[in-house]
Amino acid sequence: MPGLDPSIVEHCLPTNPNVPPKKRRLRRTKPELSKKIEEEVMKLLKVGFIKVMQYPEWVANIVPVMKKDG
Repeated sequence: MPGLDPSIVEHCLPTNPNVPPKKRRLRRTKPELSKKIEEEVMKLLKVGFIKVMQYPEWVANIVPVMKKDG
Protein backbone atom coordinates (compact mmCIF):
# COMPACT_ATOMS: atom_id res chain seq x y z
CA MET A 1 0.00 0.00 0.00
CA PRO A 2 1.26 3.47 -0.70
CA GLY A 3 2.92 5.01 2.33
CA LEU A 4 3.76 1.74 4.10
CA ASP A 5 7.43 1.02 4.61
CA PRO A 6 8.25 -2.52 3.31
CA SER A 7 10.70 -2.98 6.19
CA ILE A 8 7.70 -2.86 8.56
CA VAL A 9 5.09 -4.81 6.59
CA GLU A 10 5.65 -7.15 3.67
CA HIS A 11 3.43 -10.02 2.53
CA CYS A 12 4.91 -13.32 1.46
CA LEU A 13 3.50 -16.77 0.88
CA PRO A 14 5.58 -19.55 2.40
CA THR A 15 5.68 -22.53 0.06
CA ASN A 16 6.99 -26.01 0.54
CA PRO A 17 9.90 -26.63 -1.90
CA ASN A 18 8.97 -30.35 -1.97
CA VAL A 19 5.54 -29.63 -3.49
CA PRO A 20 5.52 -29.19 -7.28
CA PRO A 21 3.98 -25.95 -8.68
CA LYS A 22 0.39 -25.98 -9.94
CA LYS A 23 -0.74 -24.12 -13.04
CA ARG A 24 -4.44 -23.65 -13.64
CA ARG A 25 -6.12 -23.33 -17.00
CA LEU A 26 -7.08 -19.79 -17.98
CA ARG A 27 -10.74 -19.01 -17.34
CA ARG A 28 -12.62 -16.76 -19.69
CA THR A 29 -14.47 -13.78 -18.22
CA LYS A 30 -17.24 -11.57 -19.54
CA PRO A 31 -15.87 -8.59 -21.51
CA GLU A 32 -17.34 -6.01 -19.09
CA LEU A 33 -15.90 -7.85 -16.09
CA SER A 34 -12.57 -8.26 -17.88
CA LYS A 35 -12.40 -4.47 -18.35
CA LYS A 36 -13.00 -3.89 -14.61
CA ILE A 37 -10.30 -6.43 -13.72
CA GLU A 38 -7.85 -4.73 -16.08
CA GLU A 39 -8.60 -1.30 -14.57
CA GLU A 40 -8.07 -2.59 -11.02
CA VAL A 41 -4.81 -4.38 -11.92
CA MET A 42 -3.48 -1.27 -13.68
CA LYS A 43 -4.37 0.85 -10.61
CA LEU A 44 -2.50 -1.56 -8.31
CA LEU A 45 0.52 -1.60 -10.66
CA LYS A 46 0.57 2.20 -10.84
CA VAL A 47 0.74 2.66 -7.05
CA GLY A 48 3.34 -0.10 -6.66
CA PHE A 49 1.12 -2.46 -4.65
CA ILE A 50 1.81 -5.32 -7.08
CA LYS A 51 4.57 -5.98 -9.59
CA VAL A 52 4.93 -7.91 -12.83
CA MET A 53 6.61 -11.30 -12.56
CA GLN A 54 8.18 -13.02 -15.54
CA TYR A 55 7.52 -16.75 -15.89
CA PRO A 56 5.97 -17.40 -12.49
CA GLU A 57 5.94 -21.01 -11.32
CA TRP A 58 2.62 -20.70 -9.50
CA VAL A 59 -0.29 -19.36 -11.57
CA ALA A 60 -3.90 -18.91 -10.48
CA ASN A 61 -6.91 -17.23 -12.02
CA ILE A 62 -8.24 -13.94 -10.68
CA VAL A 63 -11.54 -14.41 -8.85
CA PRO A 64 -13.43 -11.10 -8.86
CA VAL A 65 -16.07 -10.58 -6.17
CA MET A 66 -18.47 -7.69 -6.68
CA LYS A 67 -19.33 -5.63 -3.60
CA LYS A 68 -22.95 -4.89 -2.74
CA ASP A 69 -22.45 -1.20 -3.52
CA GLY A 70 -20.90 -2.00 -6.92
